[in-house]
Amino acid sequence: MDRAEPVKPDQQEQWDSQFSRSDAFFGEQPSEFARVSLELFRQNGVRSLLEVGCGQGRDTVLFAGQALAVTALDYSEAAVAAVRKKAADAGLLALIHPHSHDVREALPFADEQFDACYSHMLLCMELSNAEIAFVLREMHRVLKPGGLALYSVRSNFDRHYRAGTHWGEDIYEIGGFAVQFFTAEKIRRLSRGYELLQVNRMEEGSLPRDLFCVTMRKGAAPQTWDLPPCNEDTSCDPLNRCKGSPEPPPGRT
Repeated sequence: MDRAEPVKPDQQEQWDSQFSRSDAFFGEQPSEFARVSLELFRQNGVRSLLEVGCGQGRDTVLFAGQALAVTALDYSEAAVAAVRKKAADAGLLALIHPHSHDVREALPFADEQFDACYSHMLLCMELSNAEIAFVLREMHRVLKPGGLALYSVRSNFDRHYRAGTHWGEDIYEIGGFAVQFFTAEKIRRLSRGYELLQVNRMEEGSLPRDLFCVTMRKGAAPQTWDLPPCNEDTSCDPLNRCKGSPEPPPGRT
């Protein structure tokens, strides 16, 4: 007999459930990635920001508190409700505009509308490589010329890489949640249409999670958005300087 396929938990239901049970599933304080990103936004005069996968708004409130107008998207209704409440409590309703949206669908915004796009650990969820490429293509569309795109994802240096139940590509189910892990080569392949400015590594949380933090600038749209062939080599960094693995975060052995 053929072995039955494992039942995959519905990810939207999983996130709605978690966000409904906890007001601060990822903590109350802004992420370190958001703090670093905020400084870059200041240096580049960013005023309008699209946050893709805002969760419960811990980073959203940080950005709006520094006078950035933030349009915050998440497909979890519970998350969007939490962001609305935090915006009201912080007196930031004029600057925070939360919306429910599934990023596998086109962004509901006009071309060249935002100074920057920001996404903290959304692209490493239950999204295929083709769907991630679509999200980045949509970000490119809504960014103003020369706009910034910043995102963080779980890296192949993470202790949970290739752990859990394999769902295909580099997606693994860990504790009921799907995680898509990134290599340096994957980041490079997905940067089509952008100038890849910087890729750093960062640790977050008590696990800890090992993250790639990616900074890109919008460039000219390519003739084709098709992903280039995969030439996976984890010894190469995404900026095409094949000189060994990226340096570990400070203090890590």
